[in-house]
Amino acid sequence: MQIGKTMAFIGAIVVAASMPLSGLMAEDFPSKPVQLVVPFKPGGGSDISARIFAKYASKYLPQKVVVTNIDGARGRAAELEVKRARPDGYMVLWQHQNIHMSVATGRSKYDYKAFDPVASTVRTDTALVVARNSPLKTAADLNTVAKAKPGTIRWGAAINGFSHFAYLAYLEAVGLDEKHFHTIGMSGDQDRVIAMMQGNLDVAIIALSAARPFLDSGDIVMLGVMAEERSEAYPTLPTLREQGINAPFYFDYMSFVPKGTPSDRIKILQDAWTKAVHDPDCRKELLGGWMIPTDVAGPKFEDYLSKQLKLFTDLAKKFHLVEEEAK
Repeated sequence: MQIGKTMAFIGAIVVAASMPLSGLMAEDFPSKPVQLVVPFKPGGGSDISARIFAKYASKYLPQKVVVTNIDGARGRAAELEVKRARPDGYMVLWQHQNIHMSVATGRSKYDYKAFDPVASTVRTDTALVVARNSPLKTAADLNTVAKAKPGTIRWGAAINGFSHFAYLAYLEAVGLDEKHFHTIGMSGDQDRVIAMMQGNLDVAIIALSAARPFLDSGDIVMLGVMAEERSEAYPTLPTLREQGINAPFYFDYMSFVPKGTPSDRIKILQDAWTKAVHDPDCRKELLGGWMIPTDVAGPKFEDYLSKQLKLFTDLAKKFHLVEEEAK
């Protein structure tokens, strides 16, 4: 009789151990800190936005959300770390459109569908900027000179990176191509600003939050924000759309978990993310840093991801950015 009870007990353990993660109770989650994985070094826009957001998301979970930086391979090191992690909701990727750029250019064989989406909660606008002593006062001036003297305007961009795609989106919107400019490969918003200040670069597109101190100091001049409408964070800054150029281009900071993460755990994260982004203090801190709180989740988020992937794929094909081999 005792043997029968022992065998039954052992059998129950085996069954419990073999249960899928979806069988775990939602109220058990999270029982330890949740890692928010940033694919870049500390101090950049991705890191700053993640740390602000994690602080407030922690208010709405029984455990803290802690930021972990995994730099390398232009963001793919962190993506692969999360992609290969146990799908239990404890490791969350904080990534922007880089997740689309890698597959669009052939550097990666997977896209966002290799993960389960959580939400998009923070956005940063980009801006078209020139040096303070530039004769170019408007986007129309820029386009006129580019057409009249092709290749004379030096445009800095991280080749195959976000600023390059933003550049290509601008070219497409105004009917120009790369032959109209002298494209200089240069990564990093700050590096491009410094190059302009030194007279080595004429124009660039950078994150508006990164441009702020240089705009305040007068070291660079903004020709327009690449947004559909003016933001409540900076209502006095004009958009390119107001100048007849429809080329919106944003950094969207989005959250993903490993494929197969239980839906109830994703829902817990989504609820905390939503509460955080609507937290008045969170909104105040983000807007004060020229970052925009957003609340996009569920089918609306998946539809947005699909459209964004198509946008980057189409741009990569049109401007011949696709690499031969993807790893």
